[in-house]
Amino acid sequence: MIFFPHYIIFSLSLISHRPTQPHLAIHLNQFIMDNTKIIQWNCRSLINKKSEVIHLLNKYDPFVFALAETWLKPSNIFKLNGYLTIREDRSDGYGGVAILIKNSIPFSNIRLPPHSEEISIVAIKLQHICLVSIYVPHPSTPVLQEIKDLFSFLPKPFLILGDLNCHHQSWGCSTSTCYGDELLDIIDLHNLCILNTGAATRRCGPNQNQSAIDLSICSPSLASSLTWDILTSTYGSDHFPIVISYPFSNAKAPIRRSNLKHKLSDRNNNDWDKFRNIVDSKLCSLPVISDGNENSCAEALAHILIAAANDVFPVKKNNRSTIPSPPWWDSECTELIKKRREAELSYNLDMSDINFVTLTNLNKEISKVFKKKKFESWRNFCSAISPNTHPTIVWRNIRRFRSICHNSSPIPDSLASEFLDKLAPPWVPEAINLNLSPLTNNQVTSDTHPTLDLPFSLTELKGVIHRTKDSAPGIDGIPYSFFANLNDNVLNYYLDLINSIMKTGNIPVEWKLQMVLPFLKPNKTPSDASSYRPIVLSSILMKLAEHLIKNRLEWYVESKGLLAESQYGFRKGKSTTDCLSIFSSDIRLSFSNNQSTIAVFLDINAAYDNVVLSVLQNKLKALEVPLNLTNFIINILTERSVNMLIGDHDVSHLVWRGLPQGSVLSPLLYNIYTFDLDSSLTNHVKVLQYADDLLLYFSSQSIEQASDVINSALSTLESWLDLNGLDLSASKSAAVLFTRKRNIPLVNLSYKGTLIPVEDKFKYLGVIFDSKLSCVPHCDYIVNKCENHLNMLRCLSGVWWGAHPFSLKLIYNAIIRSTLDYGLFVLEPGSVMAFKKLDLIQSKALRIISGAMKSSPINALQIECGEAPLSLRRQFLSDKYLFRILQFSNHPLIPKLESLMLQIESSVYWSHKRAPCLVESYKKYLSLSSPIHRSNKLPLFNNSYESLLFNPNIEFNCVSKSDPDCHLSFNIFLIEHSDFHHIFTDAAKRSPTGCVGIGTYHTQYNIVQKIKLPPETSVFTGECFGILKALEYARVFKLKKCLIFTDSQSALLAIGKSPFRHKVQSPIIYAIRELAFRTISEGNTLQFAWIPGHSGIHGNVVADALAGDAVQCGDLVPYTNFGYDLETLPRNFLRDTWKVAWDISSKSKGRYFSFIQPEIPEKPWFGRAKFGKVETSILIRLRLGHVCSPVHLAKLHIIDDPNCSCGTDLGDLNHIFFSCPLLDRSSFLCNLLSLRIPFPTSILSLLCTNSFPVYKCIASFIILNNIKL
Repeated sequence: MIFFPHYIIFSLSLISHRPTQPHLAIHLNQFIMDNTKIIQWNCRSLINKKSEVIHLLNKYDPFVFALAETWLKPSNIFKLNGYLTIREDRSDGYGGVAILIKNSIPFSNIRLPPHSEEISIVAIKLQHICLVSIYVPHPSTPVLQEIKDLFSFLPKPFLILGDLNCHHQSWGCSTSTCYGDELLDIIDLHNLCILNTGAATRRCGPNQNQSAIDLSICSPSLASSLTWDILTSTYGSDHFPIVISYPFSNAKAPIRRSNLKHKLSDRNNNDWDKFRNIVDSKLCSLPVISDGNENSCAEALAHILIAAANDVFPVKKNNRSTIPSPPWWDSECTELIKKRREAELSYNLDMSDINFVTLTNLNKEISKVFKKKKFESWRNFCSAISPNTHPTIVWRNIRRFRSICHNSSPIPDSLASEFLDKLAPPWVPEAINLNLSPLTNNQVTSDTHPTLDLPFSLTELKGVIHRTKDSAPGIDGIPYSFFANLNDNVLNYYLDLINSIMKTGNIPVEWKLQMVLPFLKPNKTPSDASSYRPIVLSSILMKLAEHLIKNRLEWYVESKGLLAESQYGFRKGKSTTDCLSIFSSDIRLSFSNNQSTIAVFLDINAAYDNVVLSVLQNKLKALEVPLNLTNFIINILTERSVNMLIGDHDVSHLVWRGLPQGSVLSPLLYNIYTFDLDSSLTNHVKVLQYADDLLLYFSSQSIEQASDVINSALSTLESWLDLNGLDLSASKSAAVLFTRKRNIPLVNLSYKGTLIPVEDKFKYLGVIFDSKLSCVPHCDYIVNKCENHLNMLRCLSGVWWGAHPFSLKLIYNAIIRSTLDYGLFVLEPGSVMAFKKLDLIQSKALRIISGAMKSSPINALQIECGEAPLSLRRQFLSDKYLFRILQFSNHPLIPKLESLMLQIESSVYWSHKRAPCLVESYKKYLSLSSPIHRSNKLPLFNNSYESLLFNPNIEFNCVSKSDPDCHLSFNIFLIEHSDFHHIFTDAAKRSPTGCVGIGTYHTQYNIVQKIKLPPETSVFTGECFGILKALEYARVFKLKKCLIFTDSQSALLAIGKSPFRHKVQSPIIYAIRELAFRTISEGNTLQFAWIPGHSGIHGNVVADALAGDAVQCGDLVPYTNFGYDLETLPRNFLRDTWKVAWDISSKSKGRYFSFIQPEIPEKPWFGRAKFGKVETSILIRLRLGHVCSPVHLAKLHIIDDPNCSCGTDLGDLNHIFFSCPLLDRSSFLCNLLSLRIPFPTSILSLLCTNSFPVYKCIASFIILNNIKL
């Protein structure tokens, strides 16, 4: 049965051969604009029509857009803000279909039965309706049989939209074909309805028959609810878009608002001064904090902060509900679209040859103009990228050109409810007793560490505030920067509030309100609720309190050594590289001993979300964490209210379990939760943890024994997980057998009766480990990843246009080199051929960056771009890592490297293999002349908590170097401190390889000291060591009032900085703070003061002279090198080995360049030169000696004649620059004379000067004569 659901019934014999009249279309369009819409369109290339698709989405706001002939390959990426894309592509890049669905619309994928390549089809379920997008390029009887089977398979009711290329008069075609008859029979057989009104759906020529091959077919129950119409413009395709209206519920997506309510990025100091003054003026209106009114106080504080911000800062507008136009779109584009619309309207009214030719030519012109504008706009953007361009601007504009924005709602509403229910089940636990009664005034909470029970101090709060940066705020919209710009009196009010809450346990209601944002995990399907990771946004007022708690709790568990030794996740001084290095070293040891290793990589189901709070509370108590900290932690985690925007309303659930992902405390609390996991397992199996990534492995000569040990460990782990409310996903876990054996027995590993799959490789912490440790799978993965990044570099620059090479180098460092760096040194030695693939990636990238010819020698190109060969860089990264972990005396990698080094000397396995990078690094450590300072903990956790809170008295303004009367000012300062003992310190280092000398001078007693430290010591360490020695001297002589002077501002800043903010863990700094704290605690007075160096101040002059003498003849004191001082050694090792390799390789390759650049530069020369892209690329080519000159092109057999086009001589560089009569060189020669260049000269001599003015003359000459070298 054929049913047209309109009031106008078309007689098949009277169907017009013209499209629907414009006035009728306009009337229907107006009706459609007020209803929920579906758009159907054969776009003929989705990439090229992306701007048209964006226009249709913005204009009609459809909740579904069905597209045919998308012409996408499976490797193509296509994203649009606010829409999810379901698509099927063809490998040849033609045909293909897609469905764009609004993020707010609940849907699910429908698995279709296998079909031939003659059909492209995707299907989804929207509420109770099945919606299909289909494209059939060439109908045939077998294809129509597939369509018949499809109609039987699809759940009803359904709506099928697509181009079937079947002609029949029943739906508006001028003629009927046999395939149209077959399709009509199929439609009748299934009692379906055709929505087409008889209007043509495809643009036809003046003398061509009308075509309506785009069909909309539906079940009878839907027909009366749908309104069908075509638009009057084809939007650059030859098919008209079709708009179908349907009363779907809940289809309009809400406009989401950013939590950050104010624009703060470009605020100046005056704005913050106003903000600060307004808050201060309103401080008196805040209620007095007392037990029980914490909630009202917190609300009042948040209110005055927001009110002050509203008075000073502009308020952000709502997020755009439309997709922004591409950056290349301008008024000319709009005018062309307007002309095309008028031309189409004229052709609709009069389908004459003239109007058709006009429309066709206009479409060609639009396509040509759009392509040109895209190209020119992109080139202009790329050419504007300079070394001064901020990386954020670069990435933001790249995303704009690709029309990629962050989705405002990345999860469909149907999945959102399921997702929220998993995070916070809609039920209350039957029994929960957390015993969170408030502390009484007489209750003692900690006997061993009373400091941890003291109220939080202003020093602690400022230390937290100064190391935080603005991130997504909570529901209240208050960012960290508000607190960073408050005066002390307001911060003290907030501190009093926190301390009152710690005592009473009355956490404000607003602080426990959290917003949940779901983010799709990498390479996961968007139609599965478990594919999303919940990120929780909390109030900044709560997060600051969490930071304060974290500092104390972290110091407590780390200083006591309470965490599992196998846990390396989110701990200071530890990283993923520790896990990778330990694991790879153990495998190599097993290979050396002819053993096999079974490793099982375990996936804990939603580890953070399933933490049982009562168990966590018991573990905190078992570790003797102070009761007030324990109560506060459990209190903020219990009965959290998590909010999530579903559709157009907020849904709120109470959470009784789990740790919020994104919380400050969560990683530390999870580490505490798993502190006893190691001890629960057998001693034989080895364990590595990185947060919730768990790895168990065991090595043995017997694979059966290894399998039994692992199965036993899994059984024990099962008990531990059950006790702690966690569980494994056996299907997502995997095992790998690392062995050299060829005959491998069957390995059976199971968890709760479910077999764990045994694979030949596994990706662990971003590195793919294969069973032979060949590195081939990982190198292939890296190559594929980097090839995509290379395309970005290619898009950003060509030889004669695009971004500046130095900017490209920074982008290369960020997206390609970082990928090549991560984890690869732990896999070496591996397959030589696999690592050569990585070398090829580097060479491709450097040629794109520099604009060099393909014939350019790679060794010279690496020197020019300042990029070491990857093999040397891997060794450098290994050295850098090892020298960092050497500060830990208990690091498990060190004894493994010792054993491995011995095995390499004796094992047959290593007879034809290179030593691993880590072993080579360990040999360098053993060759050091001085021992290294080592401890089982970081200095931060080796000192008392009181000393960490200690705020030393440091004076930076006692004298100014720019003061002409600085001596007078300093004398006045000394008179004011005449009752103090004055000690001056200084340090000196005369050469990079020389020793460090330290001088101290006590003016009152005229006592001096000269100390000599090893060459590895830095001047900074020398300055700090001098201050430490002065402090020790003051304590030995029991000086009651002491003033220590130094000209090292960096040393005093490090001493005064909050220890929790230190990136570099310097034991000397902590020793100074600890000693200063003791000195003050004993009732003494101690002050540090900065004075400008080399200003003629007597005490400083004496100390400087003592330091200079100490370099040669200073006293040798017990001293160990510090890890952070050794960080310069890997860089020196790299430069030395690179120089040796360059000297050897340049004899056979890159000789020309070696005359110009014989040494390894610190940085690429073009980073300092103020040349444009074209000039820089030309100069790089000239320096490399590979240019597009006739002589060089003939050498490469690209051209036959090496002579210049002038016909007088060979076309080499010297001829081009100094002899060719066709070129204008008058200004060039004059400029060289002005630079005092002796004549005669050559281009090689000019390049060897490495002078930027000379290089500018060369580049100007080439650009003036438009020479493409």
